[in-house]
Amino acid sequence: MEARGPATVPIYAPSVHPELEKRYPPPAPDPEDKKAERLWALWRARRFIWGVAWKTFLASVVIAFVVPAHYKSAVRFVPGENSSNSGGSSMMGLLSKAIGGSDSLSSGLGLDAAGLLGAKTPGAFYVEVLKSRTVQDRLINRFDLRARYGKSTYFEARKKLTKFTEVEEDKKSGVITLTITDYEPKVAAQIANAYVEELNRLAVDLNTSSAHRERQFLEQRLAAAKDDLAHATAGLSQFTSKNSMVDPQNEGRAVMDAAARMQGELIAGETELKGLQQIYSDDNIRVRTLKARMTELRSQLKTLVGHNSDVLAADSSSSAGDSPYPSMRTLPALGSRYADLYREAKIQEAVYAFVTQQLEMAKIQEAKELPIVRVMDAGVASEKRSSPIRSLIVSGSVLGALMLACFWVMGRHRWEQVPANDPYRLLASDIAAELKSALGKLRGRAT
Repeated sequence: MEARGPATVPIYAPSVHPELEKRYPPPAPDPEDKKAERLWALWRARRFIWGVAWKTFLASVVIAFVVPAHYKSAVRFVPGENSSNSGGSSMMGLLSKAIGGSDSLSSGLGLDAAGLLGAKTPGAFYVEVLKSRTVQDRLINRFDLRARYGKSTYFEARKKLTKFTEVEEDKKSGVITLTITDYEPKVAAQIANAYVEELNRLAVDLNTSSAHRERQFLEQRLAAAKDDLAHATAGLSQFTSKNSMVDPQNEGRAVMDAAARMQGELIAGETELKGLQQIYSDDNIRVRTLKARMTELRSQLKTLVGHNSDVLAADSSSSAGDSPYPSMRTLPALGSRYADLYREAKIQEAVYAFVTQQLEMAKIQEAKELPIVRVMDAGVASEKRSSPIRSLIVSGSVLGALMLACFWVMGRHRWEQVPANDPYRLLASDIAAELKSALGKLRGRAT
């Protein structure tokens, strides 16, 4: 590569007007006083620094008012306490006393018994639930955060929601503070309160306590007991309807009384018939009437007593004849079957009542052990924006620009003091020339 001479080194024009510099030549600073030399260089470039300052001021003001405002809403809540948690807390309290000697000593040393043992605390569990993907996806769908944040995927929307969410847990008090940032104060409050609602829903779904498992088992058992009771009741109802039985003991007693009464009437009729036959002939109206009555009594008594074949068919059909009631021969078999069905129905009814009672008790116990948080301060719409702080943006931008301008002036001043034949200056000049040539070629191709 061909070396270039000192003629290619750029010469920077002074910041002060040439006429003023000729009329009022500045005094040459002492070469050994570096501080005065730097201040003099800054003074000479005051116009440049002032231009950078006011241009940066205008640009920062525009940016500060273009950046969308952000509002914060905070929710404070404490984890729900149950019997297991209280027992664990008491055990941890005793352990902390054993470790530290006293509560004040352990708190002063910052000892945490649960943390030392690696035990799961309710606060840490809720913090992790709040950060879970399930809760975030529910909120994204509920408030349509993909469209609100201008994101096309759930992954990008979750990243934005995570950026706008702050979760802090106070280890001593157990209070969890959830802070949500949004472009609108009402929406920020709604998202913060929805976080707590989704937290409770997911915590209930993840509940693995003994009362929860017992409640699930009892619900399944109650459904089975309900079906068994329905089958037993239907079987008893069909049997009683088919065999015209309601109370076998009373019906048996009534049938026996009716049979005895018919038998007595039949004996009395036979006695009366014999007396009439001695007086009248068989064609007498009184004799024929008494015979017909006795024939009817025998028929009813036969129907009431039944046949041996009726006993074999007691479970499948009613007794012979047109009587709506079972015969005496079928009563024992029907009574035994009725007793079995009645006992089965009563057993299933008792099981159903017992399981129902146990289920209600399990629900009450589960409600006591549900890991539901208690809200101390609900999210409300903020009356003042949290960001951007426009004064801070403007002041920070102006100060930063002034610092960069000063560094630029000091760097240029030191560069001007480098000798023209310095190898580093020659290298920088050559690189600058090459870059300028390459940019020129690119512009020519673009045009």
